[in-house]
Amino acid sequence: MFFKNVMVPYDESEHATSALHIAFGMVGDDPGAQIHVVMIVGAGAVPAPSLVGGAFDTPIDTGSLMEYDNMMGALVERTRNEIERVVEDARDGAQCKVNVVVRTASAPVEGIAEYVADHSIDLVVMGRRGLGALRGMLGSVSFGVLRSVDVPVLTVK
Repeated sequence: MFFKNVMVPYDESEHATSALHIAFGMVGDDPGAQIHVVMIVGAGAVPAPSLVGGAFDTPIDTGSLMEYDNMMGALVERTRNEIERVVEDARDGAQCKVNVVVRTASAPVEGIAEYVADHSIDLVVMGRRGLGALRGMLGSVSFGVLRSVDVPVLTVK
């Protein structure tokens, strides 16, 4: 059985790259299948500018807000380009559609679960541990996703 709508949460780890290769194998050469490669950037990845100075009645500095938005936009675009290069390497001629998405969310588990629900994902293929996880342990994000979604989750090394 091939899956038609597969999500690969991507965090640049070796396990996430392995998950990407597995996902391409799971959908085969079905041109009607789609792989969603999704990186969730935590909302605190780039520190927000000080919006209120030292007092709550100080006006918000809109210049700082625009600079922050530009910085976040550049970060998202650079990340998307890097992921697209990895995807092309992993694709190895597979004919399925690929959707690369970089989103911000308060936390990776919530962002992944929301994406699964919003896009009718029928399988999540993800690395068993991501960057920074303790060796040999199921990562907290993969564990959280297992508990948060109502679709099969395949964790890989």
